[in-house]
Amino acid sequence: MTLSLKVVLIVISILTCFYIARKLRKSQMNINDTVFWIFFALVLVLLSVFPGIAGWGADVLGFQADVNFVFVVVIFLLILRVFVMSIKISVLEDKLRNLTEEIAVRNNMSEKK
Repeated sequence: MTLSLKVVLIVISILTCFYIARKLRKSQMNINDTVFWIFFALVLVLLSVFPGIAGWGADVLGFQADVNFVFVVVIFLLILRVFVMSIKISVLEDKLRNLTEEIAVRNNMSEKK
């Protein structure tokens, strides 16, 4: 990995951390989401500062190239995040449906009186 690529990765990751922290301060993000994205950015900083970690992981798991290992790890983390978000969305949809039904029943009861 070239020095310029390392610098770009570090700068972008740090800027991402600041952007996420700003969104948290403005109450535009949930703390759990913020923790995930800051952790994700720090992992990218760690991999850019110490590229040997990717090489070691690639060797241990049998990848032919370090970049393939990094892509697999990033894709896995993002798929895991999407799965967790899908669960949250399903729970919220159920709550919304229940709330809508409850409001409809209350409105129907008040109209009958």
